[in-house]
Amino acid sequence: MPRIVWIALIALIALAVGLNLLPQAQPRPNVLLVSIDTLRADHVGAYGYPLAKTPTLDALAKQGTLFEEALSSAPITLPSHTTILSGLLPPSHGVRDNGAYAVPDSVDMAAELLAEAGYQTQAFVSAVVLAKRYNIQQGFQLYDDALWSEEDPNLFMIRERQAPETIDRALAWFDGWKQSDPATRKPFFTWVHLFDPHEPHLAPGGIADIAATPYDAEITFADQHLGRLIDALGNAGVLDNTLIIVTADHGESLGEHGEKTHAVFVYRATTHVPLIVRLPSRFPASRRVSTPVHHIDILPTILATLGLPARDLPGRDLRAIPATGDADRPLYSESLLSEVGFGMAPLHAIRQDHFTYIEAPRPELYNLQIDPDERSNVFGVPSNALIANNLELALRDVFADAKRHAHEAGANPLSQESVEMLQSLGYLQSSAERQAVAGMDPKDGIVIYNQLDAARKAGQKGQWPEAEGLVRQILAEVPGHATARGILAFALLRQGKVDAARHEYLTLIADNPQEFRVLGALANLELRQGNMAQASNYFQSALKIAPTFVEALSGLALISMIEGNDLEAETYITQALEIDPDFPGVYRLLADRYFENGQFEAALQSYQQSLRGRPDDFRTLLQAGASARRAAQPELALSYLDKAIRLRPDAYVGHYNRACLVLQTSGLQAALPSLDAALKLEPAVAQLIGTDSDWQAVLDAPELRQRMQRDARARAPAQHAAPMHQD
Repeated sequence: MPRIVWIALIALIALAVGLNLLPQAQPRPNVLLVSIDTLRADHVGAYGYPLAKTPTLDALAKQGTLFEEALSSAPITLPSHTTILSGLLPPSHGVRDNGAYAVPDSVDMAAELLAEAGYQTQAFVSAVVLAKRYNIQQGFQLYDDALWSEEDPNLFMIRERQAPETIDRALAWFDGWKQSDPATRKPFFTWVHLFDPHEPHLAPGGIADIAATPYDAEITFADQHLGRLIDALGNAGVLDNTLIIVTADHGESLGEHGEKTHAVFVYRATTHVPLIVRLPSRFPASRRVSTPVHHIDILPTILATLGLPARDLPGRDLRAIPATGDADRPLYSESLLSEVGFGMAPLHAIRQDHFTYIEAPRPELYNLQIDPDERSNVFGVPSNALIANNLELALRDVFADAKRHAHEAGANPLSQESVEMLQSLGYLQSSAERQAVAGMDPKDGIVIYNQLDAARKAGQKGQWPEAEGLVRQILAEVPGHATARGILAFALLRQGKVDAARHEYLTLIADNPQEFRVLGALANLELRQGNMAQASNYFQSALKIAPTFVEALSGLALISMIEGNDLEAETYITQALEIDPDFPGVYRLLADRYFENGQFEAALQSYQQSLRGRPDDFRTLLQAGASARRAAQPELALSYLDKAIRLRPDAYVGHYNRACLVLQTSGLQAALPSLDAALKLEPAVAQLIGTDSDWQAVLDAPELRQRMQRDARARAPAQHAAPMHQD
């Protein structure tokens, strides 16, 4: 072979070998954003909490970068998440509170930007305050907020689903993604929201026995199930090519500054959140950054990491933040709950150069170097006057910049359940109430807020006379307090004082005729009294004020069905489903009404009608089983309960209901396996046995006594998960 050919051949071989030795182009990183609701940073092991049991979060921190001082824009779920997903502060994106706002269409959300860049986008949320009706789903090709099939929430609490169910849904999606053709598979942007640490702090199973507090138990529970998702990424070989960002929307006061939970104040207890970022190729392992950062930095970080064009946003790429140093920019937090909700003064906070300044009727200034818990207000100290003045000017600059990015928030998207839940939690007040307490410093108003909370707690325990007394005390001081009057009306109704309750609701309407939510409450009162014409009038009046009031439409459909006008009912149902496609439907509502009235045959028929449209609705299956049992159809009841258990084997309530049914039909020995399954999932079922009439005849049986004593220390199950078979 000629020498020149040999040289050419050797050169080609060398080139081929060299190309193989070059780094191969990595596929674009996936993105997993995890927000754990109501999680304080200082209750995570990686943040130095010695009593924490958070192995998943701790491992992510060890494998990635932990930001020691991350701040939320608001201690309220919807505004905070809107900031995370838009990179804008609340004065810019316009969402200032839960429930009363929707994200404007004009805001460019993270999912929209990543979908345009070729990403597959999906979200799995766990609470009704993040439902699609608030328009936060923009850009997500899949937005799973289907919460109607969950057990009904505890009185005055938020409809939610627990971490196992949300993670199961995320894993089901991920299984489909990883099985798709790699040649055509898109990278993913997935948002998973876990709600468990939010009040009520009632972790299931035996987790509460190993945690320091009930709040810590909920954190452990969420951490445990998040671990399942992280493990799935690792097992699929995509963990190290997935940008993982874990944070919280806000923290929890746990009694600090007189606030039991969150949403009113803007101290670090509720605005200091965990922030952990993992992507081995970009974020060094075991790195800790003490320089303060903010939720507005998350979206710029995602865009920079993926190599996408930068946007005109106020935040920074977290990789560019130095590891140490004070905040060299004003970091903003707000709570407008006190203003939007109660009519009191709003709270605006700025953190910069190790100081916190809070604008309020009585301004506050805290030196975080010597007072990290913000307990000693040094605003009035003469030597601090210049610092306070500079921070006030910085706040004005933040407002000016926010105005440059400003969008107008969408119309009120509330449903009746959302309204009642938010109002009862203190998240929403009427204009009449706002006028009654105008200008009050939230530091003074927290007393009223806590008294309302005590009234709600009394109501949850069925102590309605006590709840009535507490809200009457509030009304004696602030006669225009609408939430207090609304709880008073509800307490009176629960005590059978229908005329008195009606009077309180009518007083609310007289104060503010535009309160469609109160019109809805009056309609439901009249509906329960059989006054169909009056109920219909109230529902129609509510719809004139709020045309998308889904529950008013369903109420009119219910009245039409009761009166035999199926065609009219179908029209209302169609309108309701156009507004909220996940709404459970009027048949379930009708069945609930029959069940509450003891009409179990009629209830069963309506639950069956509901199941024709939603055959896998867990809650409806449980209720159908309860109705069939009371209608003397035990075999049918068993079939419904067995299907519910197959759908949700991790939910104790199905196993417990099955045990109760089998006890009545086949005796104690046959019921024990189902009872043991319920006890394994929720040891506190032992307390139910002692009070449930189904078990009274066999309480002295040794097998039962042994089980009750074994789990005697367990807490009672959360009311929202109470056995469906009980009257």
